[in-house]
Amino acid sequence: MSNERTNIASSRHSKNTHKNRRKNNTFVPSIKTIEKHVYSYIFGQDEPVKQIITSIYRGIVFKSLNSNILIIGGSGTGKTETIKQILNVLNLPYTIEDATKYTMEGYQGKSVSGMIKNLYKNAGKDIEKAQSGVVIIDEIDKKSSKTVSNRRDISGVEVLNSLLKIIEGDKVEVDMDVFLDTSNLIIIFLGAFSGIDKIREKRLNLNQVGFLSDKTTASSILDDRILKQDLVNYGLPEEFIGRIGTIIEMNKLTVDDLALILKKSKLSIFRQYQKELKKMGVVLSFNGELFYQIAQKSLLLDTGARELTNTVNYVFDKIIYEVLSNPSKYRRNSSKEPYTVCYMDLDIVEDNTRYRMSK
Repeated sequence: MSNERTNIASSRHSKNTHKNRRKNNTFVPSIKTIEKHVYSYIFGQDEPVKQIITSIYRGIVFKSLNSNILIIGGSGTGKTETIKQILNVLNLPYTIEDATKYTMEGYQGKSVSGMIKNLYKNAGKDIEKAQSGVVIIDEIDKKSSKTVSNRRDISGVEVLNSLLKIIEGDKVEVDMDVFLDTSNLIIIFLGAFSGIDKIREKRLNLNQVGFLSDKTTASSILDDRILKQDLVNYGLPEEFIGRIGTIIEMNKLTVDDLALILKKSKLSIFRQYQKELKKMGVVLSFNGELFYQIAQKSLLLDTGARELTNTVNYVFDKIIYEVLSNPSKYRRNSSKEPYTVCYMDLDIVEDNTRYRMSK
C-alpha cells in the first residue's frame, strides 16, 4: 500500500512538473504570471492579450497542435509590444520581420530563409534554443494579391508560398553545415488589414445603415469574428490561410484606453518625462484630466497609442527646453532642498507654453 501511494504521488508530481516545463526542461512561467506582467504594459486589450498568451503557451506545451497565429489590428493597438512582453517573460528567442522587405527566392531583396537566420543569430547561435523560438512577421496583409501590382508577383503571394515550407517544417541552413528545423517554431503574423471590416460586413449581410438583412442566419450573427474566408476574400491564398491555427483581432483603442496608457503603463512616455524631470529637480503638478486631454488629441489621427508620443513630446517641449537651458537653476544640491514645481494647465495640450515654474 505504501509503495502504491508513493507511485501515485510521484505520478502527480511528474504531471504537475510537466505542465510548467518546456521540452528542454526549462521552467515555463504560468499563464497568470505572464498575464499580470503584460497588463502592466498593455491597456484596452484584455481579451486579445489572453488569446495571444494562450496561443503562444499552447505552442510551447502542446507541440503537436498548430501554433501559427495571425493578429489583426490597426497601427498603435499594441500587437508587437504585447508579443515582445510575453516572449521576454518566457525568455524565448524571436525575430521581428517586415514582410514588405522580402521577395521570393532568387530575386533581389531579402529571401524568406533570412528570417530563420535572423532567429538563429538572436538565439546566440544556439541551435536548440532557436528551434523553439518565435518568428514574428509584420505587414503580412501587404502580401495579399489585392495589394501587389507586380505582374510577376515576386514580392507578394509568392513570398507567402515560400513561407509554407517553413510553416510546415523545413530544414534551413543558418550557418556552415548548421541546419535549423522549423517544425517547432511558433510563427506569428501581424497586419492592419485595412478594409477587411467591409468584407466581414458583406458576409454578415449587413446593409448600409447597419441593420441585419432578412438573409442573415442565426449562425452568421454569432460568427462576427474575422474568419479565414474573409482573409481569402482579402487576397491571401487558401493554402497559406489554411496553415493559420488562430486568428486574433485587437480592439480599437478608446480615449479611456489611451488615458490609462498614459497614467499607468510602464511604457507611458508621460511617466518617463515625469521621472526624468524629477531627477533634474522638477516635479509636475497637474489635473488628472490632462491625461484625457492628451488622449483626445492623440485619437484624432487614428494611430492608436503611437500618436501619444507625438502629443506628449509637444506638451513637454518648452518645459524640457527651459530646464536644459539652465540646469543649475533647478538642480537640487541636497535631499533637503525643495523641488521646483512645474504647474501644467489643461490647455497645455493646445499651447505648450501654458505652464509655470515655482519653488
